[in-house]
Amino acid sequence: MKILVEGFEHRLGEHCASTAISNILNFHGLSLSEPMVFGLAGGLGFFHIRNDALSPTRIFHGRTLSLETDFCANAGLPVVGGSVEDDDRAWLSLKAQLDAGVPVMLSTDTFYLGYQNTTSHFPGHRAVAVGYDESDDRVFIADRKLREYQSVGLEELRRSRNADDYPVSCQNEYQHFLPGRLTLGRSLPEVIRIAFARNARWMLEPGAESMPSAASGLPAMRGLAADLPAWKALDDWSWAARFGYQIIVKRGAGGLFFRSLYRDFLAEAAEVVPSLGEELLVEATEAIARGWGDVAAVLKTQSERETCDPALFVEAGNRVAELADREETLFNSLSRIAADDGVWEAASA
Repeated sequence: MKILVEGFEHRLGEHCASTAISNILNFHGLSLSEPMVFGLAGGLGFFHIRNDALSPTRIFHGRTLSLETDFCANAGLPVVGGSVEDDDRAWLSLKAQLDAGVPVMLSTDTFYLGYQNTTSHFPGHRAVAVGYDESDDRVFIADRKLREYQSVGLEELRRSRNADDYPVSCQNEYQHFLPGRLTLGRSLPEVIRIAFARNARWMLEPGAESMPSAASGLPAMRGLAADLPAWKALDDWSWAARFGYQIIVKRGAGGLFFRSLYRDFLAEAAEVVPSLGEELLVEATEAIARGWGDVAAVLKTQSERETCDPALFVEAGNRVAELADREETLFNSLSRIAADDGVWEAASA
């Protein structure tokens, strides 16, 4: 028996999670662009991992760890989701939702998905399950960068969702909405305000959101800036540099380290709350995005060398330190604007 969710429109996007959420919302009758989803989630973030059991041993990333759940909390949407320890139960739960005609967002490690054609682990990649073929033990996946649905074997999917041979597992994490039309639980200006406040707090005052061996927020960004010169002593210095470059400009980074995606959100938000345009937030975020592009260029140059040039890691660290100062200014502005009742009273008038 072959099941395929009817009415799901697979639109390509910049980042896996925000693309998946936008497409699922569209299926349920709530049309929000990918940049708007990313921004309403307060998704602009940073975390830094130093773990010799991972490959590479030094990893950083440019979004919040809780983007998916934060979007639903900010928007006031009743999401169904979580993790499932048992693989068989996880499959039966997914199958039941697909039988009910509901697309489901899954967390996967791209290493185990053959169509990704990669030799490196990347846990936390989101894709949407849209059907299955029980006679062939296959599941159909909508992935943000591929136009056609991908056919994935059940065992292949199981390992990508909950592999036991890598230190980081996706733990069968999933999210979906109940059948029916969705509407925001709050006005759009109010969701924007909440997102500004949450995003600023996440970066300026990082708390319990971290994963093991990870630091988050602006302190983590400054930690990376201080740590980068020491990368010259790593056995995998070239791979760490290449992965860092890829995280900024490839691997679903929303253009330039998610900063260009957030820039587009701010421009769209200013159409809803016109006074935001007076704050020059779009221009500031564009400059930050370009700055991360410069960091990527330095790391790419390092990764292509046969021998390590310590000066390049020093340069990358200096650039990251400068960007941390710029981002602190941006997030302080977002926090101030979120607390300014006059901005939002005018927007709701």
